[in-house]
Amino acid sequence: MLLNSSLWLGALLLCLSLPAFARQELQGADGTIPTGSLLPEMEPGSKSVTFQIGFYNQPDGPGDGNPFLDEALTVIEPILIFDHDVSEDFGYSIDLNYDFVSSASIDRLSNFPEQSGASADNYIGVDFSFRHRQENDDLFTWHAGYSVEYDYNSFGLGASYAWQPDGKDAILTLGLDTYYDDLLLISGVDGTESGNGERLSLTVNADWYQILSPTLYGEFGASLAHQDGFLSTPYNFVVLEGGTTAPVPPLDNGALGELVDETLPDSRTRLALYGRVRRQMTSGRAWELGGRLYGDSWDIYSVSLEPAYIHALLPELLMEVSYRFYTQTAAEDFEENLFLGNTEEFRTQDSDLGEFSSHTAGLALEWQRSKTNTLRAGINYQLRSDGLDHFYGYIGWTRSVF
Repeated sequence: MLLNSSLWLGALLLCLSLPAFARQELQGADGTIPTGSLLPEMEPGSKSVTFQIGFYNQPDGPGDGNPFLDEALTVIEPILIFDHDVSEDFGYSIDLNYDFVSSASIDRLSNFPEQSGASADNYIGVDFSFRHRQENDDLFTWHAGYSVEYDYNSFGLGASYAWQPDGKDAILTLGLDTYYDDLLLISGVDGTESGNGERLSLTVNADWYQILSPTLYGEFGASLAHQDGFLSTPYNFVVLEGGTTAPVPPLDNGALGELVDETLPDSRTRLALYGRVRRQMTSGRAWELGGRLYGDSWDIYSVSLEPAYIHALLPELLMEVSYRFYTQTAAEDFEENLFLGNTEEFRTQDSDLGEFSSHTAGLALEWQRSKTNTLRAGINYQLRSDGLDHFYGYIGWTRSVF
């Protein structure tokens, strides 16, 4: 969890892992919205292999983000997904992903003798997912996964159940996910290790997908999550300004003061409510509007608004132009400036826990070259009010066998 890089790239893997009915509706702009059974059909013997590589870059200039340290970050993430419908009522997928992370934080850790090998962070994760069609045509899925990084190991389990109520053009999905993390506690002050910490995360999801008319559908849901255990970032530190000496290694802006480890509460509860609607305008053109409300027990509250336009440039070539506005309040324990003599129990200067707003523009293309070959590519650029702008791009290919 040295940089927990999968937070921003994981959304890409999630999109690739969506059930077939969700993928169809996310991508289909040039066909009528289906009626009847909305759950995916399984084709015995069909297989697919997807390979995708993503690139994330966050530069950090003077005055951007945390003024005391360089938060520059680069991540390269290849993903490989194998999917197989074994029969009409059973299928599985295997997801493999690897992150190569290079950052100023890693460079800083490598200056300490105890962490001299931290020249780069390597994240490796694997997830096995299984789906079972029930006698009444409902769909049960479950997954198990394991990931390892420089300073943590994580094991996850989860399951969901989706069904279409009789006589309804709708799907209700309920899900439960849990993760257990074992962390190596590394001091951001001097690089020393102080044993291990544990963290348990539990998330409950509910999602309702509804066809509203032949050209309009909506999706609405809620997610409730709770975490217990060590929730600070082990290598993060807080600067208590003042004094006459400079820390070693020196801070990015040359400030004088004392460094202390970040400390945060050992529990956190989060609630998110989200929704989106998509309307087909004409054959090959559609618009979508999504949004989310979020709040947690650390006093972070956020709102996002996400309009998008989908256009079939050719029958086999789909384009999506998207925009996202996001704004959040600061965590109760976040402070931009702290001074010697501060005795607060909890304190952080992590930019992601501070107050900021952002604007993200995106462009995605999907080319269905044939029934068995699909290419996709996308770029996203985000402007943040605290200066930590970033770029994310990806390119992928799916090969199917029927």
